[in-house]
Amino acid sequence: MFKRLIALCMCAGMMCSQVVSAGIFKEGDQILIQTSVWTTHYDPEPDHNNHQKLINLEWYFPETNVDALPRPSGRDWRDEVQWLIGGASFLNSFDQRTTSLYTGGRYNFHDSGDLKTYGKLTAGLIHGYRGEYRDKIPFNRFGVAPSILPAFGVEYNRMNLEMIPFGTAGFMVNVGYYFR
Repeated sequence: MFKRLIALCMCAGMMCSQVVSAGIFKEGDQILIQTSVWTTHYDPEPDHNNHQKLINLEWYFPETNVDALPRPSGRDWRDEVQWLIGGASFLNSFDQRTTSLYTGGRYNFHDSGDLKTYGKLTAGLIHGYRGEYRDKIPFNRFGVAPSILPAFGVEYNRMNLEMIPFGTAGFMVNVGYYFR
């Protein structure tokens, strides 16, 4: 597990250097790479997999100039949302390779410099529930289904710990590292 996280961080670091040199990565952008360290199902079944082998990559955009937005009420909490796009590859609850592409936002509840606590909400598409497990997620008629996932996390320096409930099925804990 630890070796996999080290390898993922090295790959992400090389990718970040390529993105920066290409001029795509701008000042204030962040890339988060994560892997799952613990998963449980609320109602476990014998065929459930609790080892996702998750690789998750998120790109956080820099803050926008909210002073230029015409809001009659002035600044509010929406101005503090940090927008992101992401993608993940993992083994689903039934050992099938699954991918997810999503977008969302993160809101810091507490920010004391090195330590931040936050909530995150993402929405996107998930593909990978096939065969007899196709109907285990809603709206998966054509092999692709919508997904909405909340997350709650703690960030210390560049390290990340995140808890994610996935619907009514279970709960996972991810760890990650930010590249800035």
